[in-house]
Amino acid sequence: MDNEKLRLLSRPFTEIKTRPGRNGQAIQYIEGHAIVHRLNEALAGDWSFRVLEREVLEQEVLVLVELCAGDVTKHAFGGSELTRTREGKVVSIADDLKSAATDALKKAATLLGVGLQPCVVEEAPPAPPPPGPKLVPPVADGEEPGVPDTNRLTRKQAEFIAKLAHTNGLGRGELEELARKRYGKTSAFLSVREASDLIRALNAA
Repeated sequence: MDNEKLRLLSRPFTEIKTRPGRNGQAIQYIEGHAIVHRLNEALAGDWSFRVLEREVLEQEVLVLVELCAGDVTKHAFGGSELTRTREGKVVSIADDLKSAATDALKKAATLLGVGLQPCVVEEAPPAPPPPGPKLVPPVADGEEPGVPDTNRLTRKQAEFIAKLAHTNGLGRGELEELARKRYGKTSAFLSVREASDLIRALNAA
């Protein structure tokens, strides 16, 4: 692989997403479609990607993938936690395998230099808003404002969210990505209040 391709592959990304992680830490990540775009841009389509092995465990799925870029071949493992309903039923192993494959693609791409450079900040973050009245988050029917919501979403809410996502043309993976961005968790683990908020967002889409 020539130096120009390596330079394009390792160029810093201008935007990195952030989501809540464990112990209150923020996790930075690059979206899968951005990795694919970078590979296409640098290699002009001269690359391929395939899953060599996959395994479904009790709590997660694992995959081993192969990324071929010109005359270079890289391998990497990826994983994804199984998404379950409130009752513990697995929602879609296929979608979880897709997430694991995307995770593995990102890791394999780093072996070519993709995503190793720091993010380039194009503009300064906006100034904090002036002090104002405290905003009360939206609540579901029957809830009291200001009371923490520790109850998991109902089956009716879960089914309605899936129906709205389908109506809006969102696949299961896209729905889960939306839930993770907004609430830091998959849709199956939303609270009643969070589910109500997501339903309003999907209705307004």
